[in-house]
Amino acid sequence: MAAEVKVTINCDITGLGNEIQIKDVFTGTTPTLATKIYKVQAVSDTAEALDLGGVSTIEGICLKAVDNDMVVDASYSASFVSDLYIAEGETAYFKPSGVPYIKNETAKEVCTYEYIVYGT
Repeated sequence: MAAEVKVTINCDITGLGNEIQIKDVFTGTTPTLATKIYKVQAVSDTAEALDLGGVSTIEGICLKAVDNDMVVDASYSASFVSDLYIAEGETAYFKPSGVPYIKNETAKEVCTYEYIVYGT
């Protein structure tokens, strides 16, 4: 059986006079590698690269802020630029355009997070 990734996002809003629905399904190249990682940020107020677990071409990342709010730079270059905010307990799905880095949102806090990265 070939490997398969399917990420589905559903949003339904009702009761405001009109019903709004959005459904999006993300499928990508058949992955050859996927890794689930649970991690505590090493040092507060310092950006750190996500451990990609051997994935060199990223097809997608599903990232959850387990403890404390965090920000993500999806294309880190010379300095950290916040592209995505993830509140404590929330999850975000994205496909980075470069090396993804994370950092705590609130000064002096250390983030605990978990994520799945898949690709080739």
